[in-house]
Amino acid sequence: MSESYFVLTDDDPGMKEPERFAELLDFLKVQEVPATFFVVPFAGDLALDQKPEWVALLQRALEEGHELQHHGWTHNTPFEFGVPPYFMLDIIPDAKTRWHDDPAPIQATHSYQTLRDKLMRGREILERTFGYTPRGFRSPCLGVCDNLYTALHDLGFEWSTNQVINPLGWRYINRDYDYGEPWATDFPSRPFRHSSGVVEAPMHSEYTWFLETGDVDRHFALARADFDRARRQGQPFIALSHYYAMTGQWATGLRLYERLFDYARAQGDVHFVTLGQLLARQPV
Repeated sequence: MSESYFVLTDDDPGMKEPERFAELLDFLKVQEVPATFFVVPFAGDLALDQKPEWVALLQRALEEGHELQHHGWTHNTPFEFGVPPYFMLDIIPDAKTRWHDDPAPIQATHSYQTLRDKLMRGREILERTFGYTPRGFRSPCLGVCDNLYTALHDLGFEWSTNQVINPLGWRYINRDYDYGEPWATDFPSRPFRHSSGVVEAPMHSEYTWFLETGDVDRHFALARADFDRARRQGQPFIALSHYYAMTGQWATGLRLYERLFDYARAQGDVHFVTLGQLLARQPV
């Protein structure tokens, strides 16, 4: 079988519990696995460059071969840049009710200029904090709309990663183990050119959301099956995670990834790369 790629992505650095993020960095250093971190620029009404503990940890991440990309503005609403997918709304029932009962006020926050301004302000913070311009974007709660993609293109973002190939990870979060939802078929299960011109790199699923010990075998089986299917089809495997949901008392998530990394290595000719490295090696 030809070579394949494994990409670990992780969301929300810059928000809370930096000690949990440090735990993930320690784990990845031992595993020798790079990650793509999607960083929140202005969480808790404070710009990232005004959070010295976070700046030090994220500088460490860069020095250890990880990648930092753009993750929204404040991340204080599921609707910050668009409407989350249906399976995400199913695990945020209050947001689902708001959207279904009165969508107009939510849609009003998704004008092109509003989204462009948030992207610009967030990018400026990341630029002055780290000295480089992020080229990738992931939306909080995966909420997207057409104006978001247009704004990303117009601002020179090269890629985003908001589409989900296998919604079952979110069904598992709700303990809907028998849902049986198939892989998405309305977009390719590999990086592709979005109609806006931005490259979209769809992720497979989330596997480590606040797992308990008894969850690990079932969730590992889901992740392994997704990895195997992607590998058989000659496609990269892209996983989503959240550092605070897989460390500390929830470090069962790290044990799952330890098993998954070992399994991937055992298949032979599997490369662990950041998302930016993947797209450089496999241009669309």
